Amino acid sequence: MRLLALDIDGTLITKEHVLTDTVREALLRVQHDYDTRLILASGRPTPALRQFAEALQLADNKGYLMPFNGGKIIDAATGHVLSSQLLDDDLIPKVYALTQEFGVNILTYTEECILSEQENDPYAEKEVVLTGMPLRKVSSFVGAVDERLPKCLAVGPLEKLIPLEAAIKERLGDRVGAFRSSDYFLEIVPLGVNKGSSLARLLEVLGRTPADLTAIGDNYNDLEMIQLAGMGVAMGNAPEDIRQQANFVTKTNNEDGVAYALDRLFFGK
Repeated sequence: MRLLALDIDGTLITKEHVLTDTVREALLRVQHDYDTRLILASGRPTPALRQFAEALQLADNKGYLMPFNGGKIIDAATGHVLSSQLLDDDLIPKVYALTQEFGVNILTYTEECILSEQENDPYAEKEVVLTGMPLRKVSSFVGAVDERLPKCLAVGPLEKLIPLEAAIKERLGDRVGAFRSSDYFLEIVPLGVNKGSSLARLLEVLGRTPADLTAIGDNYNDLEMIQLAGMGVAMGNAPEDIRQQANFVTKTNNEDGVAYALDRLFFGK
């Protein structure tokens, strides 16, 4: 058995958020014919992974979901949560205060929607488009949070997110991880949560090693899994410093880069 971990945005789907037939068919083939289990590893919340899990038949092929950058690991066949790592309650007001200090909006999720204090934020709208989840305006972000969260998402321009990331690491870095998944998204998660550490946990559960793992991604929140995998693959649209960390660089997400990588690494083309 081999394992294939895939990021979604910028990797599995095109810039227009489309899963092409070429990529879908290649991923169905690698599951059916090459004894490979797929892992969808994304910063997205769980509901925003389900359409891809269904299209790629993860439940039938014993695949896994890793939403929230690995904050949860879910067996796609049973829905059983194998692992869940959550932010402590007292961190939410502190993280919120930092986002307000740096003038950016903060989001989180329920099973049905995205929560935000700002209704017409163009950066929040990008997350609405990506996830397909509606946004619900709340009068108080901190007051609306009634359970422990796997992540928060700070959204705004890069020139604000870079100093915010530094401030979070300086003031809360002993309890919180922060990393950018795009030029306008800053992921805020429990310390130690990333796609690499969660994949390492899953490998241990399955009795496998990194040599059994191929991981494909395009951005900074994919770095740890690319470094962990026996075959770490960077998309052609990944930043140069991510591409330098990979064993193999494939084509871009708009050129069916995932299918191209499978052709070279699995199908022997």
